[in-house]
Amino acid sequence: MIHSGHHRLSTGILVKRLVFLLSLLSCSSALAVEVDNLYQAQVQVEGRERAERQSKIPDALMQTLVRLSGEADIGQDPRMEGMLSNPTRFVSSFGYGGDPLTLTIQFDGALLVRAMQQRQLPVWGKQRPLTLGWIALEDEQGKRQLMSEQLDAEHMGTWRRQAALRGLPLSLPLMDLEDAMRVGLNDVWGFFVEPVAEASERYQADFFMLARVWPGADGWYYTLSLYPYQPEGQGDRYGFGGVRRSLMQKSGRVDGVEQGLSRIQEELARYYARRYATVASEEESHRQLVFEIQGSMAELVEVERYLKGLSAVSSLQVIALQGRQVSFAVELVGSPEALAQMLALEPRVEQLSSDDEMVTQTRYRWIGNP
Repeated sequence: MIHSGHHRLSTGILVKRLVFLLSLLSCSSALAVEVDNLYQAQVQVEGRERAERQSKIPDALMQTLVRLSGEADIGQDPRMEGMLSNPTRFVSSFGYGGDPLTLTIQFDGALLVRAMQQRQLPVWGKQRPLTLGWIALEDEQGKRQLMSEQLDAEHMGTWRRQAALRGLPLSLPLMDLEDAMRVGLNDVWGFFVEPVAEASERYQADFFMLARVWPGADGWYYTLSLYPYQPEGQGDRYGFGGVRRSLMQKSGRVDGVEQGLSRIQEELARYYARRYATVASEEESHRQLVFEIQGSMAELVEVERYLKGLSAVSSLQVIALQGRQVSFAVELVGSPEALAQMLALEPRVEQLSSDDEMVTQTRYRWIGNP
């Protein structure tokens, strides 16, 4: 969501030196994805009658809340009390189309986010990490295959629909000759991470995962491990003792292969939301951000628009402009660490390093669109 506002420059203001606690993350060349239609939901209907439309609004709102929070069980959260009592107040527009007939509802993003923040519910912004999935499937006859764009339309259709519902950017390997020479089915099935990690470097996703779904004696099972994208030559590439560390490992029992694939996405969305979503605090948090730009007013406006669109930012004002360096006073919704995560995920932002040990303020460079 992008907010517009007046651009005010104030010179002669004493810029306070604040220690910005952003040391947990550094900028990478990852390809985060900007997710569209975060506040839009679609539900199938029988007709265009008002009564049916009204009855579908709660389902559409819940679909949107799951996408915004990253939590599939958000409806069970006690903080949700009262939010669904009058869901119509969040609706800004609606329309019909498609075959079968589909109702598309657009919710008021600002109103919805404000209601979530008032209840201290997590809000996951539109800038989201791209995950490359290496996924092995086994059917009931024991046949195994890797998920790719060549997989049967039924499985791929479900995979894409579920990802869209969650606002979860996912990609699959091409499984072309280059991939086939580096990674085999047994590498993915056995979670042999090193050949998969090397093959993943060509895709430059933010994360890659190893996962499998298979039938057992009393049902179906899934398991997955998530890893960060770490290009050749980057420090701490292998973790302790030369063993690459996973960020998250999950497993469980499900009713079928499609449920297993859905649960994998659910686990990913929950992990990312807990890492990148912001939760409003009762105490206001103010920080200062310093950006280097090329110097044009258009670029300054672009940086300001980007920062105002972050779910971690409540308000923002330009307080100083010196040469190519612009300073912003920022009021945060969540923690400084949450803002750090978002800035590190943005490919248009580069964190600048300093050789001066006395410099404690984190500075950034706006790269802009390539």
